[in-house]
Amino acid sequence: MVPPITHTKWEEIVTGKKHYNFKFLAAKILMGRILVSTENDPSMKNIDRCVYDIYTLFFKNEKVAHDDLVEIFGQEFK
Repeated sequence: MVPPITHTKWEEIVTGKKHYNFKFLAAKILMGRILVSTENDPSMKNIDRCVYDIYTLFFKNEKVAHDDLVEIFGQEFK
């Protein structure tokens, strides 16, 4: 089960505080856009929108993105 959207690691990812080398190509592409977006507009409204975008991608593709989710959340994801 994907950790909730309120988990602090989602915000750390979209703001660039934590960096992961995603295996899931769609996540790599989306993160490129998200990092530019949050750098240009660090408002909480934009960060929340970006968290929603990356969370939704992982939620809808949990099986494909399993390895990335384990890397991000470790034991919490299992």
